[in-house]
Amino acid sequence: MILMSRRKSKFGLALGGGGARGLAHIGVLKVLQSEEIEVEGIAGVSMGAIIGAMYAYYRDALEVEEIVRKFLHSQFYRKFSKTFFLLSENPETLQEPRRIFEKLGRGYIYLKAASKRAIFSRSVLEDTLDLLLPDISFKDLRVPFISVSSDLKSGRQIIMKSGRVRPAVIASSLIPGIVEPLECGNLLLTDGSATGVVPVRAAHETFLGKIIGVDVSMTLTRDVELRTAFDVALRANEMTNHKLSELNLESADIVIRPNVGKTNWSDFDRLEEMIRVGEVSAKKSLTLLRKSR
Repeated sequence: MILMSRRKSKFGLALGGGGARGLAHIGVLKVLQSEEIEVEGIAGVSMGAIIGAMYAYYRDALEVEEIVRKFLHSQFYRKFSKTFFLLSENPETLQEPRRIFEKLGRGYIYLKAASKRAIFSRSVLEDTLDLLLPDISFKDLRVPFISVSSDLKSGRQIIMKSGRVRPAVIASSLIPGIVEPLECGNLLLTDGSATGVVPVRAAHETFLGKIIGVDVSMTLTRDVELRTAFDVALRANEMTNHKLSELNLESADIVIRPNVGKTNWSDFDRLEEMIRVGEVSAKKSLTLLRKSR
């Protein structure tokens, strides 16, 4: 187990999942770094695991930002982001003939989803990590880090903190139904968000310092259209996840909530905006952070 001396410990970070909204973690890390608020350990889920692992290795939020920006301008990202667009956009809001094309593409995706465990293979994430993080071991990291995933068989939260970093981060980022789960011994691993959007409990179990939870979930609003059974089912699931997140965050010493608005999990073109809202939210918490030192 990774433990730090209670005398030296400052803050442990619990970085939550949320796809593109997780880019706000970069903004939070930039502020903590510029204010010389020492991060003694990081627990990450999904996008929080990706950004957390990158910071744990590079230990420079500006370098993490630059690497992510280069990735989002890469040919690889432009290629697979087209499918993400089909999964997230509403074809009814598009103009003809693009609407017809998008509907056909979406129909293919739905057919694939109905016959297989997921739409994408894990190679999508493997290729992504190739561009973001060297193939290193946990012992090579400059900041202690744990990656949190979920076991589809037992329903348990799984903490990974040894061996190679990339497989652990990938296991935490396997969006259910979108990217195929990973069989690991008797475990069937999927996105860590399935058992907790922000890994506060895992951070408390691993690090001795006070824990900062960074929640990039969308706000649960009342302005919803429930026209179909599918809409109702999704809303009920959203409510459950929101309540689970609230309960989980109660054990955090400090909670930072970047104002991500209605940013979709696939809106990676909003990098600059997400970093900015992460910075704003972290700066608002500076007084509390300094008092908690």
